[in-house]
Amino acid sequence: GLRVEAVRGGEAVATATTGADGGFALSGLEGGEYTLRLSASNFSEPYNGVTWLGPTLITPSIIASYLWVWAGFAMVLIAAGLSAIPREALEAARVDGATEWQVFRRVTIPLLSPVLMVVFVTLMIYVLKIFDLVFVIAPGSVRADANVLALEMWQVSFGVNDQGLGSALAVFLLILVVPAMIFQIRRFRREEQ
Repeated sequence: GLRVEAVRGGEAVATATTGADGGFALSGLEGGEYTLRLSASNFSEPYNGVTWLGPTLITPSIIASYLWVWAGFAMVLIAAGLSAIPREALEAARVDGATEWQVFRRVTIPLLSPVLMVVFVTLMIYVLKIFDLVFVIAPGSVRADANVLALEMWQVSFGVNDQGLGSALAVFLLILVVPAMIFQIRRFRREEQ
């Protein structure tokens, strides 16, 4: 089950998989000299995690976990925003003949938009700097399939031990987060005035 490659000029021109006896046949090769090598994929760490959590399900699993962790925060803020909406505005829209969908879309959502924006910006900041869920959920063999910027920063800084590149990734992450923070701070100041 090993993958064998025929290499000419630094590029693999043909591949084959070995059988149970170790034999293989490379087809489609022209005459000349080739170097045989075993593919690097033969030496990657095998998946040793939970059997259902392979490369195809690791990202949806992390997304579901993130939603589970932060759904409570979002629900509390949205519930507080809903309770602050004046009932008179909703009743006035209903008296004017608006359907429930129109009341929701034209009254509730605009009055709730400051709260929704706070939730959205806050969760966006946390998504950019997510590290723990990816590190904990993704086993080593599929971590590359679920890699994020904060995890890459940690792996480069402490795994490869390239502190300079790790610092550059940290600064890049800061540059991505700062505009969202500035936007959030400006919104809070406008609401106070």
